[in-house]
Amino acid sequence: MKIWAKTIKDEKIFRDILFEYEHITNLDEFVTVMQQICEQMDIPTPVATHVNLRHFVMFNNTRFKPRDFVESVDFDTLDIEAVPDRKKK
Repeated sequence: MKIWAKTIKDEKIFRDILFEYEHITNLDEFVTVMQQICEQMDIPTPVATHVNLRHFVMFNNTRFKPRDFVESVDFDTLDIEAVPDRKKK
Protein backbone atom coordinates (compact mmCIF):
# COMPACT_ATOMS: atom_id res chain seq x y z
CA MET A 1 0.00 0.00 0.00
CA LYS A 2 1.00 3.62 -0.29
CA ILE A 3 0.76 6.73 1.85
CA TRP A 4 0.68 10.24 0.47
CA ALA A 5 2.29 12.53 3.04
CA LYS A 6 2.15 16.28 2.51
CA THR A 7 2.96 19.38 4.50
CA ILE A 8 0.50 22.25 4.09
CA LYS A 9 1.40 25.90 4.60
CA ASP A 10 -1.04 28.73 3.90
CA GLU A 11 -3.44 26.23 2.27
CA LYS A 12 -0.81 25.12 -0.27
CA ILE A 13 1.18 21.90 -0.47
CA PHE A 14 4.67 22.79 0.71
CA ARG A 15 6.30 19.37 0.18
CA ASP A 16 4.99 15.85 -0.38
CA ILE A 17 6.05 12.25 -0.93
CA LEU A 18 4.44 8.97 -1.86
CA PHE A 19 5.63 6.29 0.58
CA GLU A 20 5.15 2.52 0.16
CA TYR A 21 4.60 0.35 3.22
CA GLU A 22 3.64 -3.24 3.98
CA HIS A 23 0.89 -2.91 6.56
CA ILE A 24 -0.08 -1.02 9.69
CA THR A 25 -1.90 -2.97 12.36
CA ASN A 26 -0.76 -1.32 15.60
CA LEU A 27 0.66 1.91 17.00
CA ASP A 28 4.27 0.70 16.90
CA GLU A 29 4.07 0.01 13.16
CA PHE A 30 2.35 3.37 12.61
CA VAL A 31 5.09 5.20 14.52
CA THR A 32 7.80 3.38 12.55
CA VAL A 33 6.18 4.33 9.23
CA MET A 34 5.81 7.96 10.42
CA GLN A 35 9.51 8.04 11.36
CA GLN A 36 10.50 6.78 7.92
CA ILE A 37 8.20 9.26 6.15
CA CYS A 38 9.47 12.20 8.20
CA GLU A 39 13.08 11.17 7.66
CA GLN A 40 12.55 11.17 3.89
CA MET A 41 10.76 14.54 4.07
CA ASP A 42 13.50 15.95 6.33
CA ILE A 43 11.03 17.10 8.99
CA PRO A 44 10.67 16.26 12.70
CA THR A 45 8.56 13.24 13.61
CA PRO A 46 5.24 14.07 15.31
CA VAL A 47 4.02 12.43 18.48
CA ALA A 48 1.60 9.82 17.10
CA THR A 49 -1.22 8.66 19.36
CA HIS A 50 -3.90 5.98 19.26
CA VAL A 51 -6.29 8.68 17.99
CA ASN A 52 -4.08 9.25 14.93
CA LEU A 53 -3.89 5.52 14.29
CA ARG A 54 -7.67 5.14 14.67
CA HIS A 55 -8.32 8.00 12.22
CA PHE A 56 -5.86 6.48 9.75
CA VAL A 57 -7.45 3.03 9.98
CA MET A 58 -11.09 4.21 9.95
CA PHE A 59 -10.88 7.15 7.52
CA ASN A 60 -7.63 6.45 5.61
CA ASN A 61 -6.13 9.74 6.77
CA THR A 62 -4.91 11.66 9.78
CA ARG A 63 -3.54 15.14 10.38
CA PHE A 64 -0.79 16.48 12.60
CA LYS A 65 -0.63 20.13 13.67
CA PRO A 66 2.44 22.01 14.95
CA ARG A 67 1.40 21.27 18.54
CA ASP A 68 1.89 17.53 17.78
CA PHE A 69 5.63 18.06 17.25
CA VAL A 70 8.27 18.44 19.96
CA GLU A 71 10.40 20.61 17.65
CA SER A 72 9.13 23.69 15.85
CA VAL A 73 7.98 23.19 12.25
CA ASP A 74 7.63 25.51 9.25
CA PHE A 75 4.18 24.32 8.11
CA ASP A 76 0.56 24.40 9.29
CA THR A 77 -0.28 20.68 9.02
CA LEU A 78 1.20 17.32 8.07
CA ASP A 79 -1.51 15.32 6.28
CA ILE A 80 -1.16 11.55 5.98
CA GLU A 81 -3.47 9.80 3.51
CA ALA A 82 -3.68 6.15 2.46
CA VAL A 83 -3.71 5.70 -1.31
CA PRO A 84 -5.65 2.62 -2.42
CA ASP A 85 -3.96 0.25 -4.84
CA ARG A 86 -5.51 0.26 -8.29
CA LYS A 87 -6.43 -3.09 -9.71
CA LYS A 88 -5.55 -3.72 -13.35
CA LYS A 89 -8.33 -5.13 -15.51
